[in-house]
Amino acid sequence: MDKRRLYYLKAFGFEYLEEVKRNKGANISFEELQNSVRKCTLCNFSKLRKKSLIEKEVKKAKVLIFQTYIDKYENESGEFFASKLKQDFLLKFKELLDLSEDEIYFSYVLKCFSNFKFDKNSVEFCLPYFYSELEFIKPKIILCLGEEAFLSLGFENFKVYVGQWLRFNESLIMPNYDLDYLSKNPSLYANFIEDIKKIKGYL
Repeated sequence: MDKRRLYYLKAFGFEYLEEVKRNKGANISFEELQNSVRKCTLCNFSKLRKKSLIEKEVKKAKVLIFQTYIDKYENESGEFFASKLKQDFLLKFKELLDLSEDEIYFSYVLKCFSNFKFDKNSVEFCLPYFYSELEFIKPKIILCLGEEAFLSLGFENFKVYVGQWLRFNESLIMPNYDLDYLSKNPSLYANFIEDIKKIKGYL
């Protein structure tokens, strides 16, 4: 078995000698998942971490917003969508879809601040945490913001599928541009908002 895979399993409470054994049964609690994320040292991005970002509790969320990079405001505060850019979007998002924040779950590909650097090895370590989150949340809709986030889930041709619906496990997923990209390309924002409105019909 790949050594990195063994390290990942150890972070979730496995012990291994000649074979890998789970020491806490077949399932983990959400609290154990949180602790694993917060204590993870499987890649170098953990050295940049001030606060890991994982939700404080399991939500009965209808929509999961999935992005690639934690920004510096989130790293420092430990709060999702701490920047003005993200706060403004979240307010608009809730208004358009008539959702409370308890109906929205937030997750990132990379759980630690990476200074907007993308590393495939780090993604391999972080993605299992996201898949564990999916098991707890089971959202109807995943809004996947950013090309890197979309590709990390095994999809291809991001630009072809922007604003389109795809099936992902038990959810529908819509890829779209991330907020930083939209802020630099404001001509795309109107279409982005129209795509967001499509979500309401599936909730």
